[in-house]
Amino acid sequence: MISVDNLTVRFSGSTAVEDVSFKVAEGESFGLVGESGSGKSTILRTMVGLNRHWTGNIGINGMDARTTKQRDLARTVQMVFQDPYGSLHPRYTIGQQIAESMIINKLPDPVGRTAELLELIGLGA
Repeated sequence: MISVDNLTVRFSGSTAVEDVSFKVAEGESFGLVGESGSGKSTILRTMVGLNRHWTGNIGINGMDARTTKQRDLARTVQMVFQDPYGSLHPRYTIGQQIAESMIINKLPDPVGRTAELLELIGLGA
């Protein structure tokens, strides 16, 4: 479960995101849409621990994003940046991309878990 309550993000006195709240239940699909510059990436960067200058509450699978170590948060949630060519290896399959982050974070059975996740979203073999 993801819970964002009253999230506000400011940079150098400018407000990038103001009072955003939403919840995503386990198994639920969620789309974050908006115009360029509306704060979508800022919200996601904050959720994954890449931005520490915010107020409000963010919970991800029972973890408080403010007090959880970034490495522990990264084991639960990942972000692919807007430039896929700068973020994804062009010669890796989607399965290899997913497994790579599990290997880096030393999660058990990255190949088996990747196959399970791909099957779950309808991309299995």
